[in-house]
Amino acid sequence: MAMTSTCSWGLGMCYAGEINGYKIHAQVLGHPSKQGIAEGRIVQFYISKSGLFNFKHCELSYSRGWDSVPSTGALRAVVEQAVRQIDGKQVDWAMEQQR
Repeated sequence: MAMTSTCSWGLGMCYAGEINGYKIHAQVLGHPSKQGIAEGRIVQFYISKSGLFNFKHCELSYSRGWDSVPSTGALRAVVEQAVRQIDGKQVDWAMEQQR
């Protein structure tokens, strides 16, 4: 998967890419945050099959917290791969479920 920086955003950058057929969009701070996925730099994260990132078209979204924690499977694998590539971290799902 190739992630591309698409814009500068306040305290960080926006990234877009595709993983396993899902389009993703991430807003990434320049520093780790307690509000980030895995307490890292990704503070907003969206997954969409269509490439549209509004409420009706997102398969999964994270905005300083999960709208719903992804169950095991394809969406969780997409999150794990993106977090590893963007932030160099592993996701602790037990911790994420407590958010």
